[in-house]
Amino acid sequence: MKSFFEQKVVIITGSSMGIGKSLALYLGKQKAHVVLNARNAERLLATEIELKEAGCSVVRFVGDITNEKECDRLIQKTIDSFGKIDILVNNAGVSMRGKLEHLSPGLISTIFNINTIAPIILTKKALPYIEQTKGSIVFISSLAALRGLPVISIYSAAKMALTAISQSLRFETKPHGIHVGLVYVGITKIEKDKTALDANGKTLVLDERKGIFTESMPNVAKGISLNIEYRKKQSIIGFSGKVYYFLIKFFPRLMDVIIHRSQKKVDTLSK
Repeated sequence: MKSFFEQKVVIITGSSMGIGKSLALYLGKQKAHVVLNARNAERLLATEIELKEAGCSVVRFVGDITNEKECDRLIQKTIDSFGKIDILVNNAGVSMRGKLEHLSPGLISTIFNINTIAPIILTKKALPYIEQTKGSIVFISSLAALRGLPVISIYSAAKMALTAISQSLRFETKPHGIHVGLVYVGITKIEKDKTALDANGKTLVLDERKGIFTESMPNVAKGISLNIEYRKKQSIIGFSGKVYYFLIKFFPRLMDVIIHRSQKKVDTLSK
């Protein structure tokens, strides 16, 4: 039976590791043509080699999509390699840690540039080609976009902005048959050395995520693929994500209490 993704051309930003890499491998095995993108050349090359060894059709583009010219080059690389674009997955992003009062202006700009502005610009560049294929544009978001959270306020705001963009774009592109999807990813296991930015914009290594409700990256990749295949407006992936969404929607005051107590605990431990 032919896979839905067979011969589809897919751009996945932030695909040298983590969820992006898992999605690239999953779709590549479904016989999609995958275009990898990330800033780290060494890591992206390793990912390309791994996908090719798995029999996937793949090319890589090393570039920073916060640079508009790099977005142009990524689009052109895709067209030169495969002649079309069926799917754009805006996955690249970075989180942060720090109370608002301590955040540097540079850190605030960086978080919005990577998580919000870059996906918007790249989507704009890809739209004419995706219109031709009546394809999909997918924004990978986070539970932080469902509720503003302490210590990651700017990340929450940047991801919340993608909700508005996806909703607006859905109306604008409906006449052209384009699917616009928004995926809220629940708590997911992370690769070793995954980083975020501190209040001053410096890199910090995140702790390993554990627990029975922590989703594996392959499961998240499959959830994203289902959003694309069934052209869903919105998907919440993982048990933790579904519970979180339920509590926010039906028990918002309870969530306020839980978040407040959690923050007090963090403040106590950090003293």
